[in-house]
Amino acid sequence: MGKVLQIAKNTFRESIRDKILYVIAFFAAVMMVASVALGWISATDQLQIVQDFSLAILSFFGALMAVFVGTGLIYKEIDKRTIYTILSKPVRRWQFLLGKYLGLLAVLSLAMIGMLVVSMLFVVYAAMNAPTSPIAEWTERVQWGWYAVAVLMVFFELMVVVSIAMFFGSVASPILSAIFTFSAYLVGQVSATINYMFTSFTPLTPEQAANLDENVTRFASESYFLLKPLSQFIYYVLPDLKHFQLRNQVVLGPLPTWDQIGTAMAYGIGYSAAVILLTILVFDRKRF
Repeated sequence: MGKVLQIAKNTFRESIRDKILYVIAFFAAVMMVASVALGWISATDQLQIVQDFSLAILSFFGALMAVFVGTGLIYKEIDKRTIYTILSKPVRRWQFLLGKYLGLLAVLSLAMIGMLVVSMLFVVYAAMNAPTSPIAEWTERVQWGWYAVAVLMVFFELMVVVSIAMFFGSVASPILSAIFTFSAYLVGQVSATINYMFTSFTPLTPEQAANLDENVTRFASESYFLLKPLSQFIYYVLPDLKHFQLRNQVVLGPLPTWDQIGTAMAYGIGYSAAVILLTILVFDRKRF
């Protein structure tokens, strides 16, 4: 385990100097400022807008960091030929990959903490300036414990994204890896919804579909034999990131149950472990 931690430590040092992290963090801060402005012009509660938007920003920009840094971790080692030096030492390939994974998680954790502090400042500002509550009661308007739970779910979501980024990074170029990983992240946000739509959809008969003027329903009915297995493949193979989307429940209610939280954590750990294991199996077959 000492070798894994040493590789993780070196990965942390290398990744923390990556300028792309600071560029993404800067744009995340800018978007959080925009959330306050959006709250001003919105007809709904400004505090709810700022909380929901801040959590969404943590998820989206955290995923961007995972994609742009994670997909290039292995490729950089191969391109600079430093991997030959590393693997020539008594270091197994699974130790190398696991160390890279843990190092990147450490970097993302630090970035998340930084963005969280900024988001909390804006949430406090929105709570103190809420017209429906006096300043003396602003602390009661924010349920910090549940806000922390929502942030924790974002971290487990990023665990999954990092594992996918490392998998694609071990089999493809950084550009293709970034495209594949970010596509998996976007599709994972709605995979459960897509699967539900097609499993609950009753296709029309060819005669009914031919006489229907509504194009979407007609197309879904005619392509149902293809779309249903495709939606199931997406749902069961790609990550179901809906498990981690608890921010609306935290902000708007009803609050999530501990069963939901436990299931999301178990899913994140299990899916990440499975993808890392697959990455190790693929990486073991590579010849250097």
